[in-house]
Amino acid sequence: MMIQKKNYILRHIFLIIVIILVLFPLVWVVTTSIRRDNAAFSPKLFSSRITLNYYRDLLFPKATVPELIKDINGTAHFIGENSKLTFDEANKKLFNELKDFEIYIDETNEYLNNIQKRFIDMQKSLYGKDMDNIIEDINKARIKEFEKLEKMEDLFLEGSFLSDVNLESINSQKEELNNAITNYYYLRTEILNLLSDIKKTDDNSKYYDNTIYTIFSIKPNYTLWKIKNYKKWVKIENNEKLLILNTKIKNLSNEWKNILSKAKNIDNAMNALEQKFLGKDLENMNNYSSEIKNIQKELSKIKNNISKSQNIVLKYTSDLTSLLELYAPDSLKIESAVNILKNYKRDKVNSTEVMALSEKINFISNTFEIINKKIQQLSDFEIFKDSIQKYYESFLWLKNNLEYINPDLEYITPAYKTVFEIIDNIDSTLNTLKALTINLTDNLAILEKYQNSYNQLDSKLKAFSTKYDELYNKNKTVLDNFKKLKKYGEFLIIKSFSNLEIKNYYESEFFADLLNSKLFEFYKPLKRDLIVFTLRNNIEEAKNKFYLSMNSFEKLISEINPNIEKLKSNANDYLKINYNGYTADILPILEISSIYNSKFGPVKANISRSSRIVSDLADSVKYKSLKTDLRKIDADIYDLLDKWNPKQRKPFLRWLLNSIIVAGVTSILTVLMTAVAAYPFSRMRFFGRKEGLLYLMLIQMFPAIMYMVALYGILKFMGDYFGFIGLDTLAGLIFVYLGGVSFNMWLIKGYYDTIPDSLEESAMIDGATRFQTFWLIVLPLASPILAVVTILSFMGTFNEFVLARIVLASEQNFTYAVGLQTFSSGPFETEWGLFTAAALLGAVPMVLLFLSMQKYLVGGLTQGSVKG
Repeated sequence: MMIQKKNYILRHIFLIIVIILVLFPLVWVVTTSIRRDNAAFSPKLFSSRITLNYYRDLLFPKATVPELIKDINGTAHFIGENSKLTFDEANKKLFNELKDFEIYIDETNEYLNNIQKRFIDMQKSLYGKDMDNIIEDINKARIKEFEKLEKMEDLFLEGSFLSDVNLESINSQKEELNNAITNYYYLRTEILNLLSDIKKTDDNSKYYDNTIYTIFSIKPNYTLWKIKNYKKWVKIENNEKLLILNTKIKNLSNEWKNILSKAKNIDNAMNALEQKFLGKDLENMNNYSSEIKNIQKELSKIKNNISKSQNIVLKYTSDLTSLLELYAPDSLKIESAVNILKNYKRDKVNSTEVMALSEKINFISNTFEIINKKIQQLSDFEIFKDSIQKYYESFLWLKNNLEYINPDLEYITPAYKTVFEIIDNIDSTLNTLKALTINLTDNLAILEKYQNSYNQLDSKLKAFSTKYDELYNKNKTVLDNFKKLKKYGEFLIIKSFSNLEIKNYYESEFFADLLNSKLFEFYKPLKRDLIVFTLRNNIEEAKNKFYLSMNSFEKLISEINPNIEKLKSNANDYLKINYNGYTADILPILEISSIYNSKFGPVKANISRSSRIVSDLADSVKYKSLKTDLRKIDADIYDLLDKWNPKQRKPFLRWLLNSIIVAGVTSILTVLMTAVAAYPFSRMRFFGRKEGLLYLMLIQMFPAIMYMVALYGILKFMGDYFGFIGLDTLAGLIFVYLGGVSFNMWLIKGYYDTIPDSLEESAMIDGATRFQTFWLIVLPLASPILAVVTILSFMGTFNEFVLARIVLASEQNFTYAVGLQTFSSGPFETEWGLFTAAALLGAVPMVLLFLSMQKYLVGGLTQGSVKG
């Protein structure tokens, strides 16, 4: 019983996994097609930023601002499809395009005003009805951070093996630090109250805001504040409270330095405790660490020297190799020539001509002696050692036997001339060869010296590292705890501030900055808490980014509007000039295009950043009014950018229609051809029947892409004579698809075999012809398999990509599958939203066909698979 129950559970788990695997891709496609962020690979499968714009762009494409500018230019110049327009048609079209542009501008202004109003409403909510709730939530998050810090403190204090006496020794310092932080906290509150008394005005707003920023920044810089703000502030405002403000901010800056000083004292106390606790081990570890650092510095220097030496050696090696390659061919010649001279060595001749070469041959012989000695030491020049040895031995013999050479003897003259030619050839490069050889061997010696030094130091480093690691592993637990305890003072700063009530947004943002700072790097705050602490600041940043983009948008529109007016008032004149065959640049269109290209980029950058902040906040805040405003701002920004961003306008409906035509015609012709062709193979007996069926199946085994080159040639040939059925035509693609009908013929033939022959025989007895029995009896009975073939043929050709991509070239003739690929390879980023939306819309015809004919599918396949 238990085994059955276990199997039952396992089956259900397996089915659930299968369902998830099957449904996940579909869910992914659906969610990606309706999400605004175009983030196909976001960690979140479902997004709160929903839109149907991708479907609208596919079904009802409309030009955005950059495309509209191109359309206006095309109409005004009678370019492309506009070349066939009459003057009145072009005038009307241009008027409508300019009207659309004005509508876009009006909608843009409306969006900007709505977004601005919502930011103002959010500011009111932040400082009005939602403020108490937000501050309450901020303090709840602060308390959670405090509790988390307390637990962390308990863990590393308990694990540090510190005795109560040791902890007692720093308790007084902790108390002093807490008092300093409390004083800092209350002094900052006093300064904020003083600022509220001073009042913010248009004249002092800059200094007022900078003062708030200073007092709520980590490490408030009094000197910088005084120079940049206070001295300028007192010049425009005579207020005694500014003098008090100056004193208090100075005290605040000093108090923060006092906090850091007391924290440092605690850190020093912990350092002393570590030394006391670990004793000699810590001293040795510090010594080893110091030695390791020094060795690493030396190794780094030697490594640089090795690298430089290697580069020099490589250069000399390359130059020497090139030169030796010139010397190598003549080594055999000089050896052969000298051998001839050796064979005819007789009496001393002391030829004046030969003895004149004595000094030069002595020099060459001595030089080759040096070169040969150096070359024999080089392991990378094995192939040249024999050649240099031959030079050395040959010139050494010449040096010692010049007086025996008689150049006048006919049988040694060629050898003598060869020697003379070789001397002449090497005369200009021999010194260079000698210098390169010496320099290379010297630098190899230097390199070897560096490498030996490096190896010695590396061995020394490993020895010290081993000793250090042994001591570290021995004291690992204590050292890891003291690593945190040596920053205990900074930890206490964060903990103390987390125990102080937050009363306003400035204190909340200061606390967030404190948590994010590297003051105590071992603590990581909760991300959701940071969002709560910085809510106002994030909204303020989003607002500022929006206002920057709003000002830029308004400036951009103000520059575009006059040019639109010029176009409207002079449209007839511009059209007349270009309509009469002239091509004249239209200045207002050029100006509009230039303004858009140069100024929309910064506008988009700022408003996109604002949108990203707003969308992130909309997902995290829980306050209804704020969430509503944030979502509407995000939606308005998306719709606004949707009108101004460049987009691909694709004839998707045309592609879908092309696919339906191609798939529909192909499936109808396939059914007609295979239904007729299968009948003789099923009902008639003739020579080659079985072989024909086998050949058809054999042909079907090879993919169509294998004979695509031949088909391409056929289509090109046919296109030259019959344009409607060549390359880049739907008829040509249908022709290619009709080549793969063998499998369908097998299916239908198998189904025909299940229909009793007696039905046809009875009809023929009653006077029916063979064609009538086929048309009136067999085909109606075979309707299930015909439906199957229709569905399979339609689905196969509707989704086919490779052959269609080869045959079709122009965008207007693309099928659905080929067109779909363009969304992933366009001029901009991959359009995942459009891609997935198009994929879903493209599935509709197939789904409708399948649903309308599914009752035939199972019966047709199973009955056609066996012979009854």
